[in-house]
Formats: sequence, C-alpha cells, structure tokens
Amino acid sequence: MNKINQNLIKIEKWVDVNSPIPDFDFTGEYLNFAIEIMKRGLYLLKAGISLTPNANTANKRYTKNRAIIVGHMVRITKLYEGSLMHVSNHQQELVHIFSRLIFETAIRMEYLITSKAKKESFHSFILASYRPEKEMLQDIENKDKQQVPNQEWIRSVILSWLKKDGITEKELLDNTIWRVDDKDLQDLINALEIDTYYFYEIVTASHHLHGDWLDMGYYHLRQDGRYFTPDLSFTEPDPKTACSITRVCLDSLLKYLKWNKSDPKNKINPIVEKLLELNILLDAAFDDSFDE
Repeated sequence: MNKINQNLIKIEKWVDVNSPIPDFDFTGEYLNFAIEIMKRGLYLLKAGISLTPNANTANKRYTKNRAIIVGHMVRITKLYEGSLMHVSNHQQELVHIFSRLIFETAIRMEYLITSKAKKESFHSFILASYRPEKEMLQDIENKDKQQVPNQEWIRSVILSWLKKDGITEKELLDNTIWRVDDKDLQDLINALEIDTYYFYEIVTASHHLHGDWLDMGYYHLRQDGRYFTPDLSFTEPDPKTACSITRVCLDSLLKYLKWNKSDPKNKINPIVEKLLELNILLDAAFDDSFDE
C-alpha cells in the first residue's frame, strides 16, 4: 500500500505541475500530453480496482451480482490499456473500436449500479449473455452426430454453465430478450440521461466498430475519381479521441469507487478528480487551438 501511496503522490504532483495546461503549438504535442494523462489514468484505474471496501471483502471476495460490476470495471481498464497502446502506436482506426467498447461497458455498468430492480437486472444481464449458446443448442437439435461429431460434449458444457448460473435449458430456449432489461444502448443512454457529448462519440464510433461503408471510405480506402485502392496505413490519432476515452474511464472509476465504498479515507478520489479535470482542460485547449 505504501508503494501505491507513493505513486499517487507522484501523479498528483505531476498534475499540479502541469496545471494549467502548457502552451502547445502542434497537434502532436497535444497528443503526447494526452498519452501522459492516459498512462497515469491507467495506473489509477488499476489501483482503484485493487481496493476493497473492507478486510472481509478482501478475504471472501465478491458475490456474483457485485462481481458483475467489478468485471465491468476490469473490462473498462483492460480496454483502456489497449486504447493507450493503439494511441501510442498511432492507430486511430483501432482506437475508435476500443472507444466504442469502452463507452458501451461504462454505460451498462452505470445502469446496473443505479437500477432500482437490481436482482432482475443482473439476472437479465446473465441470461442475455447466453444467446450464442441458445443458437448452438438449437443447431445441435437440427443436426445429427455426423454433422456435429462432438455435439454431446458441447451440449453438456453449455448445460453445466447454465446450471452454475441458475438457468434451466427451457428458460434459455424460451427467452427472446437479449438485452439488459430489454433496453438497447439508446434506451440505456436515455435512462441515464447521458450527456450529449458521450452520445455523439458513441454514435460516431459505431461506424468503426462494425466496419461500415463510412469506415471503409474514411480509413481503409483511397479514392481517385471513380476508383479506389487499398490504404494499409494507419491514421494519426486525434487528441480529442484520447481525451474522450480518458474522460469516460475516469468518470467510471469515480462511480465505481463510490459504489464499492473502497476509498473510505478518500485517498484516490481527489487525485482521479484532478486528473479528470486536467484531461477536460486539455480537450478544451485543443478545441481552442483551432480558433487561434
């Protein structure tokens, strides 16, 4: 814990030294600074997840429903680390894909934390996770052993997973709702009254997650008149994309720490808030640079 405290102090000092945002002349300088923020943000995410509300939780760990929230936060952290790798490697196309996954995970985590029907919402999340398994079971029923030689093994594995989660085969086969509480991403955004800032980021990133025509035309093809050629080069990341990802992840960390009550001495919260504020200022400074 002493090592963590020392690193937290270093991060806070770095934020203080770099507040207000230094004057930058080039986009690359903004991006490099965004990367430095991301490196420290990643450490805070990992440190925040390592904290537990009490010794009892540290020893016994989490119950399933609470573990679902923890799993969301771990997923956000891993995706953030992947985003940092791709930002550092100047791969905007891949950063966009990771950003969409981060946004979806963060929104769903917040919804589950704030849901008034928690038991039902968590069960809905678990049941909806088994859609591929339902499709496999249905496929097995329609094919003989020659078409699917190991079908009995596949079926037994699926049924064992279902049993662990308290789901019967009939419940899975009868289920037709494959979203948490039957809410799509737009419904979750509306339920949480998500800021418009996030909404546009999510909508834009969907092009790159699914690889539609706009994604192809913008990143993967070069057009010369009526004709196209493949473009295998990567695009330089936009500092705003890095700032958006950091904003969502640090905001999620603050919500997680509050939900988990894992920072009772308020050691990490203030530093997360300071880094988040610095990130917001960097985003605004980059916008202002276009007006100069």
